Amino acid sequence: MLNIILEYRKGILFARLTGELTKKTIDYFEKTVLIKMKQGGIYHIVYNFEGLFKIDRYGYNRILYSHELCKKHSGEVFIVDNMKEEVSNFLKQNRITNYASYIPDELAVFKEVFV
Repeated sequence: MLNIILEYRKGILFARLTGELTKKTIDYFEKTVLIKMKQGGIYHIVYNFEGLFKIDRYGYNRILYSHELCKKHSGEVFIVDNMKEEVSNFLKQNRITNYASYIPDELAVFKEVFV
């Protein structure tokens, strides 16, 4: 089960995920988040994984794909550093910091982007 809440402000897509971002939920993620990004007008994405309790290689690869989509518009991927330890460890082991920046909370993205 995966639940996604999206919010869009000033070229930034906020994606709040709860549940699992795994092989069995990846289709929903693609239809909800990636399709929205492909429609245009989105330069940056902020992932809030606070409610996410599991991520696998499939979910990780889609996060990397969103990085590619942002990069086309000179944008960035941001991850709010408030996630569960298991998710955090998985992302760090897979070197997510090569593709995304950690921020302390969602509002901090405005300081990063509009400075």
